[in-house]
This record gives sequence, C-alpha cells and structure tokens, in this order.
Amino acid sequence: MWGYRICYLTALAGCGLFYLAYGEWLSWLVLVLMLMIPWLSLLVSLPAILTFSMEPGGPDFLTQGEPGEIWLLGSSHYPAPPFQGQLRLYQSFTGQSSLYSDARGLPTEHCGRISVTIQRAKVCDYLGLFAFPPRKRGQKTILVRPVPVPLDPAPDLRRCKPRAWRPKPGGGFGENHELRLYRPGDSLNQVHWKLTAKTGHLMIREPLLPQRGLVLLTMNLSGDPEALDRKMGRLLWLGRRLTEQDIPFQLRLHTAQGLQSIPVASREDLDRAVDQLLSETPAVEGSVRDRVYAAFWQYHIGGEPDEV
Repeated sequence: MWGYRICYLTALAGCGLFYLAYGEWLSWLVLVLMLMIPWLSLLVSLPAILTFSMEPGGPDFLTQGEPGEIWLLGSSHYPAPPFQGQLRLYQSFTGQSSLYSDARGLPTEHCGRISVTIQRAKVCDYLGLFAFPPRKRGQKTILVRPVPVPLDPAPDLRRCKPRAWRPKPGGGFGENHELRLYRPGDSLNQVHWKLTAKTGHLMIREPLLPQRGLVLLTMNLSGDPEALDRKMGRLLWLGRRLTEQDIPFQLRLHTAQGLQSIPVASREDLDRAVDQLLSETPAVEGSVRDRVYAAFWQYHIGGEPDEV
C-alpha cells in the first residue's frame, strides 16, 4: 500500500513542478486532475469495499508430517480491490501460536487442530491509496490427522469373539445363520428350498447376530505433543483392527471437558471419533485408567514409548 502512495505522491510532485515551471492552463488542469484522482478512486471503489469479505483458504484435512499451505482469499460483489492481511495459526494440542509463513508452511509435525484467523486485515481502493478494515473476516480449521502407530506387543483380539448368537431382527442377510422349521409369519425369502425338498418340511435359514460383551478402549487425552501423537496413532491403529474384524467398541476418554464416551461400529465412526478428539482440549490432571468398568474386554492406550 505504501508503494502505491509513494508512486502517487511522486506523480503529484511532478505535476506540481510542471505547473511551477510551465505556468499555463494545461499544467493547472493536470495538477487539479491529479489531486482529484484519489477521491474519484475512493468513490468508485466504495461499493466493492462495503461488500468485501476475507477468509483463509486451504485444505481441511492433512496427515501428520504432510506438507501443506494456506492463502488469503478476498471476494466482493464487484471487481475485487487490493487487500492484505496476516494469517495466525493456533495449535490445539501444543498451545503454540504463530504467524503463517509461505517459507515454513503449515506446522504438521504433530497431530491436532490448527485454527487459522486473520489479523491486520486491510482492503484498499482500486489505486491502493486508502485502506479500511474489512467488514467480514472468516476463520478456518485444519485437522492434522495422526499416522497409525502399531502396538508392540499387539493385543490378542481373539478374546473379543462373540460369546453367543441371537436371531437378527427383521431377517435379511447374515454371515452366520441357523436352520429351523418354518413358523407362521416367516418370510418365504428365507426358505431353504433344497433342504425343504430333502426333508419334506419347510425349513428356514435364520440369520444370526453376534452377542458380545462391552469391548472398551480407554485413553487419557493428556501429555506432551509427542505422547499425544503416539496415543492418537495407537488409537487409530487398534481401532482399525477392531473395525476390520467387525468388532464394535466404545471409547472412554478423559479430556479437559471431563469423561467422554464415543461408540464406534465402523471405519467411518472411527474416523469421526478421531476427528472429534483432534478438536478437544487436553486434560491437565485426572485419569480414566483409575476407573473400574464392567467390560468384557478392556484395553488402555498409553502415550509413553513403552506404556500400554
């Protein structure tokens, strides 16, 4: 902006010298026009300035360690005037705040949430001579997702196998089923026709659902950034193993907001749960490990290199 002002003042000084040296009506007209140009620019730019909005642009999700960059976007109902501003980054897990630099890029060495805000924002007239704060400034949140960290030794998931089976409500498809005689109300789609032909009785293939006890994962959302990286990575790795084997489980976590419970039954549920935790505030004190739960299988995820 100061560059535009210096250029204008230089041109104005030249017009003034031209008037002093020449002294005719043409030099006077040129000087008057030069004096009026800033106000004409402001008048023409005013509709664009009043409808101007500014917001950060960039990715919504990144993986830990993945390079990324953001930028400043401006929009208006009219041709966009010049604008400028600084982007400030705040990392939820580390608590660090810094100004964004294109040379450094986004800080993705740790997982967590990065909040992006705009400061020192200015929108100018079309010539860049007048500057005003924009009426609308947006914000942005970027989630830096963890990288799966394998557990060593890996927990034995055979104990999570179903203890019993029950008929699936409403019928339908099931990987496991039992055969029984037809009862009034059963769907004809479930009739096992080959077995019916052999036995002479209507036989039904009834789908079954597994009955498991509570499978529980506990974790304290606390510790330094390195410990939180390991916890979130271990949670992602173990959660994926459980969902791949169709084992639903529940997360019990201690955060700054207290004890939280998140049910997980699929890969999509796991991804949503991890994204939710990335936006939480770590706890300073307290532990979920000291609590006793009536769980069929329970595993605590620690953050130290040798803690499980």
